[in-house]
Amino acid sequence: MDRLKTFINYVKQHPDAIEELRGFLHSLEKEIPISILNYHLLELSHDKSLPPSTRRFLLEYSAERALRELHISEALRIYSTLIKAFPNETYREYIEKVRFFRFLERYKFLLEKYRELNFDELQKIYLQSLEKDISVERILQDQFKIPKEEILEALERYYQIPALDIRFLLSQKKLKRLPRVTSIKRHFYEENLAIPFEYEGQIYLFCYQPEDSERIEKVKRILQLSEVQLAVALKEDIIFAIQRYFEFSLEDREIEITETEEAPPEEEELVDSAVVNLVNAIIEEAYRRRASDIHWESLTGKRGLLVRFRVDGECFEYAIIPEDQKRSCISRIKVMANLDIAERRLPQDGKIKFRTKDGKSFEIRVATLPTIENNEDVVMRILGGIEFRALEELDLQPENYELLKKILDLPYGLILCVGPTGSGKTTTLHACLKYLNKPSKKIWTAEDPVEIVQDGLRQVQVNPKIGLTFSRVLRAFLRADPDIIMIGETRDKETAHTLIEASLTGHLVLSTLHTNSAPETITRLLGMGVDPFNFADSLLGIIAQRLAKRLCKRCKKPYTPQPEEIQRLLREYGEHPTKPLTEEMIREGKFFQPVGCEECNYTGYKGRIAIHEILIPDDEIKELIINGAPAQEIRKVALSKGFQTLKQDGIIKVLWGETTLKQVLAVTLR
Repeated sequence: MDRLKTFINYVKQHPDAIEELRGFLHSLEKEIPISILNYHLLELSHDKSLPPSTRRFLLEYSAERALRELHISEALRIYSTLIKAFPNETYREYIEKVRFFRFLERYKFLLEKYRELNFDELQKIYLQSLEKDISVERILQDQFKIPKEEILEALERYYQIPALDIRFLLSQKKLKRLPRVTSIKRHFYEENLAIPFEYEGQIYLFCYQPEDSERIEKVKRILQLSEVQLAVALKEDIIFAIQRYFEFSLEDREIEITETEEAPPEEEELVDSAVVNLVNAIIEEAYRRRASDIHWESLTGKRGLLVRFRVDGECFEYAIIPEDQKRSCISRIKVMANLDIAERRLPQDGKIKFRTKDGKSFEIRVATLPTIENNEDVVMRILGGIEFRALEELDLQPENYELLKKILDLPYGLILCVGPTGSGKTTTLHACLKYLNKPSKKIWTAEDPVEIVQDGLRQVQVNPKIGLTFSRVLRAFLRADPDIIMIGETRDKETAHTLIEASLTGHLVLSTLHTNSAPETITRLLGMGVDPFNFADSLLGIIAQRLAKRLCKRCKKPYTPQPEEIQRLLREYGEHPTKPLTEEMIREGKFFQPVGCEECNYTGYKGRIAIHEILIPDDEIKELIINGAPAQEIRKVALSKGFQTLKQDGIIKVLWGETTLKQVLAVTLR
C-alpha cells in the first residue's frame, strides 16, 4: 500500500505525466488487486485540482480494468461518469456494448483460477453461444474443460443463492414434481428458462437468469408460487429438467383402472402427432445415450407402458407412458416396422430405418411379444451403434495383441471369437477384418444383421425366412473365390463342419460361437459332432471375451488399495505357473474408484473395456482335442504355456486403472 500512496502523491505532483502514470499503474497491478486499485483511482479522479486530461485518463483506465476483471456494473458506472464529464459518442457506444455483455459479469469469480477468461475472450464465447444456441457454460465446459461444479460455485457466489445441479438431483430422485406445473404448456417454461421443483421440503424455482426479475415474477404469478426459493441452474440442465417434467412416471399420475376391454386403435389414431413425436423422442434419446436396446414393457393392471434403456449392458428405467397412450405407442412402432398392427397374439419381427433430427441414420431391429392380460411388449435393438475399431483399439494386452496378429497373418485356418450375446464379438471380428482388408485379398462375410460396413468387404445379410441361412451362404462363398471368410455365427453342426472344411481347403475362416471360455469352445464343437482330427488340424486360435464397465475418464478418482483389497486381488487372480500376480505388481498399479458426473450420467462409468483370453493350440493341445479331453484339462495345459483366463486379464486391466475388480467379477467366472 506504500507504493499506492507514493503513486497518489506522484499524480498530485505531476498531474500531466500521463505516460509515466500508465507505467506506474502497470507495475502496481502486479502487487495490488484490481478492485482495490480501482477504488483508489476513482477516489483520486474526484479531485477537482487535477487537470481534466488526468481525470479522464484515470476514469478510462479504471473502466478498462473493471471490464477486464468482469466488474461490468462498475464499468458501466464509470462510463456513465465519463460521458457526463466528457461528452463523447465513443463512450455512448461503449455503454451500449457493455450493457449487451452485462450478462457475462456472472462469471467473474472464475477469473481467480482461469486467467485466460477475460472480457474479450468471453465476448467471443457469448457470441458463439448465441450463434449455436448453446449456453456459455456448455462452451466453458467443452472448450476450456472447466468442471461443472466450479461453474456452479462461481454462479452461487455471484448471485448469493443456491446453484444446484438439476441433472444430478434428478438422477438421485431428490427432486419432487409439482402437479400444477404440467397444466401450463411446456413452451412457457422453455421460453422463460425456469422450472419449479420441491427439494428438501422447500419449493425451489430453478432459473437460468435470476437477475431477470420480470420473468421470475411472471412464472411465480402464473404458477401461483407464493413461498418459493430461487436457485440458479445451467441452461441445458433446465431444458433437460423441463423435458423430464413432461414425461410420465407412476408416482406422478393416477391411472384410472377400468374393466372394459380396449379395442385396437384405429388407423387415424396411429398418426396422432403427439404419439409420433413421443416415440421418435424416446428413440432419439436412447440413441443419444448410447443405448443398445429400448424395452417397451406393458405393465399389468393397466398401469401404463414402462420404457427402459440398456446402456453399457445394464437396464435402467427411463419413463412410464400412461395407459391411454400405451396401445397407440405400440401400434406406432408396428407401423414403423411394417408389422401387422391387428396381430397381438403372436410374436413378430421387423426393422425400422430411423433418421434423427440432426440427420444421423441407423437401423432398429424390432421384436414384439405377447404378454399376460392381452398385452404386448416391444424390444428394439439399435443397430449401427457399434463402434468401428482397429486392432490396436481392442484393449488387448501387448502379448495378446502380438498373438492375435500372428494367427491373422497365417494363410489359412479357423479363428473363433466366443462369448455371450453383447460381449463385443462383432467389433473384434471387424477389427480383425480391417487388419486383413487389403486389395490383394477377397473377403466375404455373412452376418445377421450387418452392423458394420467396410469398404473392400463383400457383405451378405442372411435371411432365414427365405432359406438364406449361414450354412447356405457359406457353401455359396466357397464357389465365389474367397481368400477370407467371416461367418457371423456358428449355430449348427452343418455350419461348423463346412467352416472346418473351408479352413482346410486354403481359406482363412473367422466365426463366432456362444460359449463361456476358450477351452469350453473346443468341447462344445466336439459335442456338435465335428471330426476331432480335422478340427484340431484347422484351429488357429480361439478368442474369448467379455465387456466390463469402464471407469469414467472425467471423474474417476485415484486411491491406494488397502491390504485386504490386495489380498482379494491375489486370491481372485489365483495361481499361474508362468504369469503370477505379485504384490509388487499391485503396488505399481494405478487404482481408481467411480465417482459420478454429468458425463457418465452420475454412474461413475462410461463405455466398456474388453477383457480377453486367447488360446493358441500347439501340438500338445491338439493331441488333447483329438482325444476329446475335458475343458478343465485343456485349460490346465494352456495355463502352463502362458494362457491367461478372462478373470486374470480383467485384473490386469484393473491395475491399468481402466475398471474395478467388482466390474470384472460381474462378467467373469474364472
